[in-house]
Amino acid sequence: MKARDLAIPHPSVQIDQPAGEGVAILSRQDVRGVLVVDAEGNVVGVLSDSDLLRRLLPSYVEENGALARVLEEGVADVLFQRLAGKRVRDLLRDDLREIPVVDGDANLVAVASLMVRTRCSLIGVREGGRLVGGIGIERLLSHLIRR
Repeated sequence: MKARDLAIPHPSVQIDQPAGEGVAILSRQDVRGVLVVDAEGNVVGVLSDSDLLRRLLPSYVEENGALARVLEEGVADVLFQRLAGKRVRDLLRDDLREIPVVDGDANLVAVASLMVRTRCSLIGVREGGRLVGGIGIERLLSHLIRR
């Protein structure tokens, strides 16, 4: 099986759009990540749900879980305000060294290898230089470990 056979249409967002647009896709659709594309439609990264949480939560919460109890559950407005003036590019991981995209003829082990190397649970698939969809880790695993 090739990547093109497993790829399905997947939401994307342009890198220079307001951060809130990427967040809206994650919160309104049943996806764990959004493919981030440049103005030409090339995949430049992935905005994942866990990356978003890391950007939204104050760093002291990540460093000391006990401090999370200080924040009330009604803090959603405060967290969302942390996105004010930011673009999708500001939410992306800055340690990504390889773009999470494969050509349609890549095999599934190559897709899995790229997921591991990039620590992205979503990989874009392109055909003829055009983004045709994505492969999420759940979909990949269901095909790799099928008995």
